[in-house]
Amino acid sequence: MAAGVYGVDLQDINLAESTTGWVDINQAGGGGALSIEVDFAIQGSFAITRQVNNTRRGVLYNNGSTITLGADEHIFVWTVCATPGIVDNKSLGGNRLSIGTTTNNYYDFYVNGADTLPQGGMTNYAVYYAAASASLTNGSPGANPQYFGAQVVTNNTAKGDNFACDAIRRGTGFYLTAGDATEPINFDSASIVNDSNANRYGILSNIQGGYSLKGRFVIGQNTSATPTQAYFDASNKNVTFLTTDFTKDDFTKIIIDHPSTFYNNESITFTGTSTFNPGQIVFNDSSTTGSFTNCNFNTIGKTFFQANVSATGSNWVSCDTVFQSGSNLFSSILRTTVGDSASMLVDDPSLIRQCVFNNEGSKHGIEVTSTGSYVFEANTFNNFDSGSNANEALYFNPPGGTGDLTLQITDGGTSINFRNASSGTVTIENNATITLTGLEENTEVRVFDVGTTTELAGIENVTGSFPFTLEVGTTVDIALISLQYQNKRVNNFTITETQDLPVSQTFDRNYSNP
Repeated sequence: MAAGVYGVDLQDINLAESTTGWVDINQAGGGGALSIEVDFAIQGSFAITRQVNNTRRGVLYNNGSTITLGADEHIFVWTVCATPGIVDNKSLGGNRLSIGTTTNNYYDFYVNGADTLPQGGMTNYAVYYAAASASLTNGSPGANPQYFGAQVVTNNTAKGDNFACDAIRRGTGFYLTAGDATEPINFDSASIVNDSNANRYGILSNIQGGYSLKGRFVIGQNTSATPTQAYFDASNKNVTFLTTDFTKDDFTKIIIDHPSTFYNNESITFTGTSTFNPGQIVFNDSSTTGSFTNCNFNTIGKTFFQANVSATGSNWVSCDTVFQSGSNLFSSILRTTVGDSASMLVDDPSLIRQCVFNNEGSKHGIEVTSTGSYVFEANTFNNFDSGSNANEALYFNPPGGTGDLTLQITDGGTSINFRNASSGTVTIENNATITLTGLEENTEVRVFDVGTTTELAGIENVTGSFPFTLEVGTTVDIALISLQYQNKRVNNFTITETQDLPVSQTFDRNYSNP
């Protein structure tokens, strides 16, 4: 049994267990001195607390030296104002993180306020330290911060300590490895690690109805980001990608890596809550085994699949583009309205089967980037336009702008309009499959173009059933030949849809078995 390894790359800046290194930051006005108290502590035993009355006040931790942050590293801070009724609104910076190089040179990040968090509660925020992310620049902060903390702005008098700041860390998120079919890694176990008092990482938190995710959740890499085998299996969960105003736009994502990693989701609902950082699902390795069964993706960002991934009975609603990359999609629905030019970027149309694409915006259903001829089985496109060069069902856009594409639409799939960005041609063959049933033993079947001897399909000896696929609208003559049964013809049969065609053969009384 290989127990899962639940690591994080978060590094402690300060855990607020004493006042050492913490300094006051304030405007002139009311408020008590900072202290440590157990009342507001969410991580460890203590939090830094103080009273804030009719002013802006807070605390900063002096790290003693500057910190050079990694390219994707964010600052995670726990803070709260216990009197939300007297805090200014978010747009005025009621609750803010303050990070910079000195007590006079720092960025403010307006993370909450009375109008957005009226219920109060100690909350973990993640911010990306950069001028472009900040709400307010005070002085001239340098590139590498040394001071880390939070402030509140109140407009009335509190009856006691109403502000607190707890653990401050830097990093990106969870990195999960190992596990097996007997003891798989899953969301449940990760949240237990996340929510323990000794940790309180603020990455994957247990909330009512499921889990909230902020930052990286990486399956198949160790904390050094080295691909390492993992086994992940989860079902019947809700995962919400948290709104994070001051992060990088691709900060929150589930990443699956390593060629031998196994990743399975069944009846999982993923929901994004932000248009800026809506959350992504990313497979890095083309050999990783991944499956999604009856899963729902609501308002999330991009989905990046790979060749050994499959999705069955799953739905994407108001999401960004799904990148196929050789994956299999079966009996799924895509209703995407944001992001790139199409709901799905497709490199092998034959692996998209019995799916429904609904147009609810101004995007194409699929953008095909590969050339060649493909069977396109039973896919349906609803409400797509023709000739607008904006939201036809199909957009053919091969690399280099050259090449031809043929789609053989089968099994009742809808004929589709297309936009061609290639110098080559696009051919849509709307086919249907007719299955002859009830065939007696060793029957020869020949399907001819109507009124001719041009054979379109056939088989020498068959018993039971014989399917053949031709373009909708084709009219054929069908000949059935058997030694024991009388020859039979079905003439002038027009193919309109996929269907079974029962046949009845009459025994030949003149047949003599030598």
